[in-house]
Amino acid sequence: MTGDIAQTDERGFLEFFAGIGLVRLGLEAAGWRPVWANDIDQQKRDMYNTHFGDAANHFELGDIHWLDAGEIPDADLATASFPCTDLSLAGGRRGLDGEHSSAFFGFVNVLDDMGDRRPPVIMLENVCGFLNSRGGADFREAMLRLNELGYSVDPFILDAKWFVPQSRPRLFVVGSNMASNDSDSWSLVGESSRIRPAAVSEFIAAHPDIRWSVRDLPDPPHYSRKQLDDILEDLPEDNPQWWTSERADYLYNQMSDKHKEIANSWIARKEWSYGTVFRRVRTQSDGTKRSMAELRGDGLAGCLRTPKGGSARQILFKAGHGRYAARLITPRECARLMGARNFRMDAPTTQALFGFGDAVCVPAIAWIARNYLNPLLDEMDESTPTPDGDE
Repeated sequence: MTGDIAQTDERGFLEFFAGIGLVRLGLEAAGWRPVWANDIDQQKRDMYNTHFGDAANHFELGDIHWLDAGEIPDADLATASFPCTDLSLAGGRRGLDGEHSSAFFGFVNVLDDMGDRRPPVIMLENVCGFLNSRGGADFREAMLRLNELGYSVDPFILDAKWFVPQSRPRLFVVGSNMASNDSDSWSLVGESSRIRPAAVSEFIAAHPDIRWSVRDLPDPPHYSRKQLDDILEDLPEDNPQWWTSERADYLYNQMSDKHKEIANSWIARKEWSYGTVFRRVRTQSDGTKRSMAELRGDGLAGCLRTPKGGSARQILFKAGHGRYAARLITPRECARLMGARNFRMDAPTTQALFGFGDAVCVPAIAWIARNYLNPLLDEMDESTPTPDGDE
């Protein structure tokens, strides 16, 4: 595989925690090609192979802690969307020492074992809670560990809603082994922006012990041109996926007065309006807890999740013409919300929802590749000395 990289103008990447391959989709859209992938989940590998059809060529199934670095090919980039479970509220904020998110150190150890063959550029993706996990100690430790491997690091945030109709802010870190210009980098540190809001810029400024390489990036789109109704499947009213009127009524009656007001305004319209609903347990004024149905009215879906509990699946609420209906979001709609409209799948519903709930927003990855990774690698190529006698 190493030889294959040299035979093509496309840059090659290693996709750790590959899941169903949506990082690959984003990078391929910007001219990259996969040379190796890894995940521990057989069902996600199956979904990956159903779409791409080439998992047998380069997808290594197994625990990252047991990978043989000597068997991993050379590449220009390594990506790692490592498990977020222990960095989120849902996971109890156990941090990088937790059972799942400690896989980050498996990734670092593989890079360390690759020695001089480690990729010149890496890219991490995780929940924004990574930044303040355990008071920021986890993020600091992770960045210093990458520094030890020779990578200067640059964190920023992209929200999927700038590309697709889904609210999904995520923290990215690009690391490179190109010597950074500290004066240029630090000139950007105090500047808060959409992709480096105050939480990010203040963390950078507060940790001069970390070797940063903050890159000036263009402003990403301010909003997706698509709305929720653009990604919906056209299911007729008699499709069994639509809930019974009794079940839809129960959902409506779980809404607060504020959310019922939104729903009622939609019901009164002479056109269909669409929103998504999550069920959440809320503490009432009398101290009791109650399951509430919370309706979004901004044309966006909430952040897709893995269906680990009954409240984790998003509900579609459709209202207008004096009535309303409800059903669960489908796997195909999840694919579209991730920017993977044409993703081929034959997996059972729950398996598909796990695959997309753990995945990344494809156009967000493509934006990073075009506006960050490609220019960075071009600069690194230009700065690489040519052998004597070469032009």
